[in-house]
Amino acid sequence: MAHDDPAGSEEQATPYRPNALLRWVYRRFFAHIRVDESWSTKVRESARRGVVVYVMRSISILDFLCLDFLVKRFGLPLVRFVNDLGLWILEPFGKGDRRLRLRRQIPEEEALRQVIVGGQSAQLFLRRPPRLGRAGRKGQELEADLIRTLVVTQRELDTPILLLPQTFVFSMRPPQPKPSVVDFLFGPVEWPGRVRVLFQFLLNYKNAKLRSGEPFDLAEFIGQHTDLTDEEIADKVRYALLRRMERERTVVLGPRKKTVGRMQEELLRSPRVQKPIESEMRTTGKSRAAVERKVRRILNRLAARQTPTMIAFLHRVLNWVWSRIYDGIVIDEEGMERLREAMRDGAVVLLPSHKSHVDYLVLSYVLYEHALSPPLIAAGENLSFWPLGPVLRRGGAFFIRRSFKGKKLYAALVDAYVRKLLVEGSPIEFFLEGGRSRTGKLLPPKYGLLSMVVDNALKLNARRVAFVPVSIGYERVVEERSYVHELGGGEKEREDVGGLLRTPKILRARYGRLYVQVGEILRFEQIRAEALEPGDDPRTPLTPRRRRALVQRLAHRVSHEIDRVTVVTPAALMASALLVHRKRGISRGELTQTAQELVEALAARGARVATPILDAEGRLRDDTRDQALALFLDARLVSTPGEGEEPIYAIADERRIALEYYKNNILHFFVASAVIATPVMRSASNCVALEELREAARRLSRLFKYEFMYRADAPFDEIFEESLARMVKDGELRRGDDGIGLGKRGGRVALYASMLHTYVESYRLALLALAPGEEPTKREWVKRALTLGQRLYLAGEIELRESISKPRLLTALTALRDHGLVRFGPEDRVATVPDEASRREELGDWLESLLP
Repeated sequence: MAHDDPAGSEEQATPYRPNALLRWVYRRFFAHIRVDESWSTKVRESARRGVVVYVMRSISILDFLCLDFLVKRFGLPLVRFVNDLGLWILEPFGKGDRRLRLRRQIPEEEALRQVIVGGQSAQLFLRRPPRLGRAGRKGQELEADLIRTLVVTQRELDTPILLLPQTFVFSMRPPQPKPSVVDFLFGPVEWPGRVRVLFQFLLNYKNAKLRSGEPFDLAEFIGQHTDLTDEEIADKVRYALLRRMERERTVVLGPRKKTVGRMQEELLRSPRVQKPIESEMRTTGKSRAAVERKVRRILNRLAARQTPTMIAFLHRVLNWVWSRIYDGIVIDEEGMERLREAMRDGAVVLLPSHKSHVDYLVLSYVLYEHALSPPLIAAGENLSFWPLGPVLRRGGAFFIRRSFKGKKLYAALVDAYVRKLLVEGSPIEFFLEGGRSRTGKLLPPKYGLLSMVVDNALKLNARRVAFVPVSIGYERVVEERSYVHELGGGEKEREDVGGLLRTPKILRARYGRLYVQVGEILRFEQIRAEALEPGDDPRTPLTPRRRRALVQRLAHRVSHEIDRVTVVTPAALMASALLVHRKRGISRGELTQTAQELVEALAARGARVATPILDAEGRLRDDTRDQALALFLDARLVSTPGEGEEPIYAIADERRIALEYYKNNILHFFVASAVIATPVMRSASNCVALEELREAARRLSRLFKYEFMYRADAPFDEIFEESLARMVKDGELRRGDDGIGLGKRGGRVALYASMLHTYVESYRLALLALAPGEEPTKREWVKRALTLGQRLYLAGEIELRESISKPRLLTALTALRDHGLVRFGPEDRVATVPDEASRREELGDWLESLLP
């Protein structure tokens, strides 16, 4: 028999040796293939545990050659067997040579068994590609059941067989809704024939990717299914492997795309849309046809039309733009792997911070770079103008209105569209803050769209949904000048073509580094379980009150995660060090010392400090300091007046508000300490009784609750005790019989207190701007407050120019309403509460006592 031929067995055990031409192809083309960072580690660990079998979907000569190159390049277990590739006399592992010599072939089942028993690795393809002229979407079954051979062989071995699903991606084009002529001739995108695979590779070889699934332990699976036959086990294993590889492809390419017309038809047939259509018919008296035409118009303006061509075009353009304006993008690689795992499991909802219009592009760019399907992004209708709107729509944006108030049909369509995206597994991205933060801090969450997603997730029990907090940070934002204009009381500039025409000015500036960090991924099933009371049936629907509480808890956890993983950039650190210094100028030495104190405090709080900031000994690097200061000098945020060996850095009063934006990027790390430090520093002896300090800190926390995102997992007293204990441990404060006083490192306490200085001044200004007996509109009140602030600043009653901030005054007004000191009337009018004059005066006096 053929398998008794020793020469044949020896040939079969020899690794594949490509000829000179193929070796050139290896170097010329295959060296560009990108692999998971963890791929080689995963294969080596599997090889230590047992015998490695690389598994792929559809027989492909190109896939075999690519894998052969990669395992040799990374020094991994070499392939000693592969299914018949259809190469006749060119078949590897001695099969072609045996055909050339007219010698009998070893049956594939026996050849595979010999390799596995010998402890060597193999490569298996599970199906054949469709034949020419057939557009089947699942390929063809193989004649030999090699998975069954592995099952039978595994029963003979003590060593486990580890099946490693491998997926090469040569094209980022997702499966299309309708088969084309090309699909008919050369196979569909998801099951391409040999010719299509070759052209996909040649056109995209510089972006080719290898994705690897988790190892499948065959011995463990057999042990868990002792009641099944070998054929039944083989069928289940084959199905599980195909599913894993399909998930990998979906993670990279996204779900199958649907035409706009098909999406509209499916939504129109949905009972969730039919009901509001009937309600609209009754309310307006219009016919069904008229209302449905209106629905189609709304859906046309709403829906994204993401195309791989536009995604690839934007990727190339952004590569060029980023290289012009940024010094690099720093990405949380471990977080991206956690995101990939969440995308394998189900639908993901990406919730990034929102500080710039660049945010719309950054996350899609980063995901595309990491071979992850770019999301569909909820964008405001203000960005749908021509020519930007069509570009963003094809890049994945769907445009929604800022408010759904009084628009029941529109709200129902947005809800149905979001549900459709979740059901089909499309990644969704929207900004929990609603709009861009002009202050540098995270804005309080808006619950509208999140509530829609949660409602739909509650009804989709079979679909796993994960919420992914993402922090996008900048050393400088491109909108810096417009933000300063708005913070000083100017009107928001309308997005239009004029904004695009100013792009060349942006491209001539430098904005430092850009940082993308991923927080803890929140699984919805876990969030829902936490919303239940002990003893509740998990299948019981949540009451409206519990559902609202769940949405709010989720929103605050996301916000807290974004704050937690925000990177401390060199720009944010130096801006903080500059602003906590209260004199007109600061020397380089003193600036460095202050920055060192701050970065040590940040590290103690577990903040993610940008790698370039510290050297190996934990000291602030001079070159990083100088680069950050160079950014500020380039933007004219600071100056170096005068001459001397050591430069003095000064900030013009009108530029302080721009620097405060960057200080606010990391302010949240210090808030818990700052509300304790402020009463201590403003006491006559820098010492406060514990309970007095607790109540002062509680009062400040309540007053500033719309300014900062506090922890949602602990009450105030617990946070207070933890913060106080940390400050005592770090030597910043001391506990004594006389109360809480300054410790050996009390200088830090002064730095913390300085960080809240502008907030105290702003809230005091808000109180002073109230006029009993008058009821101005908010707009009129803000104008009055800003004018009053300028006068008080010139008179020296307000120390810091950045305290005169429009967004902060409006937030202060909301806080005063919550304290019952003002009320909002019709037409957005502001009125003082007549009986609370003494409380307003007392609050103003108390705030004044907290100022230096």
